[in-house]
Amino acid sequence: MLPIIKELLSVCTDKTQLIDSDHMKSNLLYRKVILDVLDPLYEDKSAVFDNTASTNLIKIGVLYDCIYNRLHTGQWSTVDETDRKCFTVLSYARILYTLLVSKDLHCGVKDGIYLADLGLMLGEKLRLNDKNIGNDLLTECASILTRYLADANVTVPPSKRLRLDEKVEEVGLTEKPDVSILECPSLEVFGKQCYDPKQPAIIRGIIKDWPAMELWHDPGYLLSIAGERTVPIELGSQYSNDDWSQKLMKFGEFVEQNICTNSPSPLDGNRTAYLAQHDLFDQVPALRRDITVPDYIGRTDANPRIKAWLGPKGTVSPLHTDPCHNLLCQVFGSKTIILARPEDTDNLYPHEHFILSNTSQVDARHPDYERFPLVRQVRFHRLTLHRGEVLYIPPKWWHYVESLSPSFSVSFWFE
Repeated sequence: MLPIIKELLSVCTDKTQLIDSDHMKSNLLYRKVILDVLDPLYEDKSAVFDNTASTNLIKIGVLYDCIYNRLHTGQWSTVDETDRKCFTVLSYARILYTLLVSKDLHCGVKDGIYLADLGLMLGEKLRLNDKNIGNDLLTECASILTRYLADANVTVPPSKRLRLDEKVEEVGLTEKPDVSILECPSLEVFGKQCYDPKQPAIIRGIIKDWPAMELWHDPGYLLSIAGERTVPIELGSQYSNDDWSQKLMKFGEFVEQNICTNSPSPLDGNRTAYLAQHDLFDQVPALRRDITVPDYIGRTDANPRIKAWLGPKGTVSPLHTDPCHNLLCQVFGSKTIILARPEDTDNLYPHEHFILSNTSQVDARHPDYERFPLVRQVRFHRLTLHRGEVLYIPPKWWHYVESLSPSFSVSFWFE
């Protein structure tokens, strides 16, 4: 256990980076508790092996639970940034002390990974002033713990190779899509035909060299990289319906139960499970190395937001619109996509509630013309996005997306 704790402490060698921020100084109670539990780790190393460790873990737990409850009260946009930053630091301290008191290395490391992931989802990223650290505090901790867990499992007999529910599709000639198809266009062509006039198009040939194209269709690889990571999963037919909810679960459990042929019954009854619009590549940098930002994005935006979409056949994103440009890259599987122009917004009956104001009440597959008569005026553009293809979706274009098979997509949102 000691080598792991030592490496985790090396991620942040100066505890003042954790307690001397403006946010931490503004709350003396938070600062005092955190300072009390960090001092034995950074100053008096021998103190952590006596009863102090268990006592400090209790102190951390009390404040951790208090802030956790505050983070789950009211609208997320109103959460105090001080609470989020403190939750990050407490997560780090709790990981260290959990490992200290754990009597089982395997279980302690798994608990630490879970705490890091929860901190990443609810806390605030904490980037350290250390040139040797490429990511934020909890991302580095999770990576270290994941590596130790993988090393500990080296001698374990390999599990049976998992396979996708359906054969991975190659790009093929199907029905003629309602949008242009461009074969590896130059930056100039993309700008003139897509970006500037805000016209959607299918782009081929730009992600064929991604390592992900060969690696990700093997669930065994995905499990080896991220199996123990905790991720948010959407449950239900689509997010605009009453049956929709979310739950946290291990990435490996989600893949085995929803992507592979040897899956048990679906999660939570018959509700479809979907890892949707998640910052998986920030959470798991090893997967981020399997993809490359398309050159078209660097033309206008150096820091696109990269989202993961992974799920079984039948996952649906209802007809909705986003404010930014989007390159939707299909790594495996295929999706039916229905598009509509921004000019048709009033004819698509957006929900009145502000949370769903970017989502249409219309079922793009089977419009109810009696309930929504103005939909008759909308020209829908239909296409199938196959493995290896990229769809450019301009800002404010409406789009409905449905998986025709187990599917992994990566979207790049950019300005």
